[in-house]
Amino acid sequence: MAKYSVHRWFNFRRNAKKRLHKLFLLIVTLGLATFTFVFVTNSDFYVRMVNKPVMNIRGADSGRCCVSIHHSLDVCGRSECLWHCPQFEAEFISPSKDHEHAFFHETSGAGALDTRQACAVESVALSNPNLTIYLLMTAGDIDWNSTTMKTLKSYDNVHIHKINLGEYFSHTPFEEWYFCSNWNYGSHAVSHLSDALRFLTLYKYGGYYFDLDVIMLQSVMPYHNFIGAEDEDNLAAGALHVEYLHPVIRMSVEEFRNTYRKDIWGHNGPLLLTRVMMKWCSADNIQTMTTSTCYGFGILPPVAFYPVKWFNWEKYFLEEDIVWGNETIGTHVWNKKSVDTAVYKNSTQVYAKLARSRCPSIFAVAPDVF
Repeated sequence: MAKYSVHRWFNFRRNAKKRLHKLFLLIVTLGLATFTFVFVTNSDFYVRMVNKPVMNIRGADSGRCCVSIHHSLDVCGRSECLWHCPQFEAEFISPSKDHEHAFFHETSGAGALDTRQACAVESVALSNPNLTIYLLMTAGDIDWNSTTMKTLKSYDNVHIHKINLGEYFSHTPFEEWYFCSNWNYGSHAVSHLSDALRFLTLYKYGGYYFDLDVIMLQSVMPYHNFIGAEDEDNLAAGALHVEYLHPVIRMSVEEFRNTYRKDIWGHNGPLLLTRVMMKWCSADNIQTMTTSTCYGFGILPPVAFYPVKWFNWEKYFLEEDIVWGNETIGTHVWNKKSVDTAVYKNSTQVYAKLARSRCPSIFAVAPDVF
């Protein structure tokens, strides 16, 4: 009986070892399969062959031009380039310390601004008559006959220009990112292009940058070298100013180029600015950032441009009153959330009242529902 029990015990141990061995092999196999799947599906080859780009790159063929007459490598380091890279220069502006300018970008490729976007541009032009405003359009052709574009052109301080993205990114720190990476295959490609453009424009020229959903309530010109905070813990990229060649914008460009992530929406915009300012100010959080610790650079409180939080965006479309304090320079209306919510021209909605007073010319030609 004892001999039989010992035999059963050894059989049990032998079978248990076999089961553990099989389980171990199964875990290793599943792990390798998962790693291989993740590696392959995130590879440049897979992305380009299986997926379609979220947006097509304008001027992509410029990536095949030769970086030098002395060798045959293109801007991406590939051999047998096709022609010598031309020296593209923007013609619409030259940086000047005596010339204050602000920028808006239209990055979807539309030929004209919609009513709300145009309202944002007019609000800045109206409240800052001495500020030269540049609206840079990425469309192949601008619809100069559209009501919004004709209305904005009536302002002497508003200048509308079409830019070719390939030319705009050529010979810049973002050249390799634009031509050689697969950023345009990411699900946030349009947003990340917008991030890149604002940093590149301010790197080239300095000045103000505003999103096309910021309605200005007062002059912004008394404020220089600033970033608006979205809340107590995060900076935002929708309203900022940097002087030409300021170290903060150079750091931002380098951070974008070195740490770009196509899979995270805010990594290359708001979160990037937060990272940069923590380094610049030697701070652990934005609440400890001061003009002194940030070497003269200012962090404006949330009330300056984000008095209504993103999760309360519907307030702009209610028929109620909001009293804007003197500390509110402009208000971000969260177009990403609110774009499909109607504004009724003859209503007392917060947005309608803002548009009526802050962009009167656009409001006058706006449809009954916009």
